[in-house]
Amino acid sequence: MTLLLGVAGAWPAASRADSSLLYTTPFVAGESGYKIFRIPAIWTANNRPVLAFAEGRIDHRRAQGNIDVVLRRSLDGGQTWQPMQVVADIGADFCGNPCVVEESGRGRIWLAFTCSPGAATEEEIVARTKPATRVFITHSDDAGATWAEPRDISATASKPAWGWYGTGPGLGVFLRRGDGGRILIPAYHTEDGVYRAHCFYSDDGGETWQLGADAADDTSEPQVVFLPGVGLLMNARTTAAEKSTRTLVMSRDRGATWQPAEGLADLPERKCQGCFYRCYRSGTKDAHDLVFTTPHDPNRVGVEAFLSEDDGRSWPHVATLWRGPSAYTAMIRAHDGFVNLLVECGTKDTFEQIAFLKFSAEWLRAAPPPK
Repeated sequence: MTLLLGVAGAWPAASRADSSLLYTTPFVAGESGYKIFRIPAIWTANNRPVLAFAEGRIDHRRAQGNIDVVLRRSLDGGQTWQPMQVVADIGADFCGNPCVVEESGRGRIWLAFTCSPGAATEEEIVARTKPATRVFITHSDDAGATWAEPRDISATASKPAWGWYGTGPGLGVFLRRGDGGRILIPAYHTEDGVYRAHCFYSDDGGETWQLGADAADDTSEPQVVFLPGVGLLMNARTTAAEKSTRTLVMSRDRGATWQPAEGLADLPERKCQGCFYRCYRSGTKDAHDLVFTTPHDPNRVGVEAFLSEDDGRSWPHVATLWRGPSAYTAMIRAHDGFVNLLVECGTKDTFEQIAFLKFSAEWLRAAPPPK
């Protein structure tokens, strides 16, 4: 099938002809007054637009200065993109780490993000020499066309001893139960210089929020999937320099507490965020695969997608999605059965663009075992 290019010279991996059905660029460095765009998140659902979120960084390439949470919507499955929207802009401060989830039933889309002093570096906030990061929530009832005024929920979604804080980035999880459900946001924080993943959640439709327990030491940027009959599986970035595998933990109480996962295969830690997603198989009612995307190596070159057919006990398939510089990714399965992926990437520089790629899980399932 035809590969549609969004930027001349930038090319996804094409080891098989149908690897990517679509490649467009919702965010390109320098557009709309933003120096670069970073930290993608993505959402879509049946008969809904594709929502591509990112941080729009005005002053710096790093997480400092005037940064906004921005959004572009696609009404045609990612082929074209609507004009950029600013979802969160708190003056000269840093707004970022978008994490999105839909509250099933009423179709409300929740977006969590954080806000740090624009003049502070992450290192200063970790050391508590500058004010701590705050946590915000907003929502949309019209598929992302408009958004409620962001609400500061730091009083219940954070702790006074914490310094740096990140929501997601990426996807949250909605857990059904009876007439209600739990809106769960994966997150991470620092305390006494140690990074730890956790979740916070709401059981009353977003009116109030509460914290779950810490998941593990030396972890950040977690992603969580629900496994029927098992519970929640968290895949977190391992921040300890001496460790070369991702941190995997399980929750059997809907994200309130976490224990080490047992019987699961290791996934490589590439010193970067990685996206972790449960992908339904086309033509089935409940069969699914787990998909994990990450750079090819710790130097942040290339993007690989791993696939597990047995809930993470093995990862027999891996394929290359991008061959140039890369970093963070965000993923969701669209109603047409294809996986939609946002990826920070470029031909010469990692942050030239955030590209939108589209591929099938069936193509990935046919990929050979990792070497």
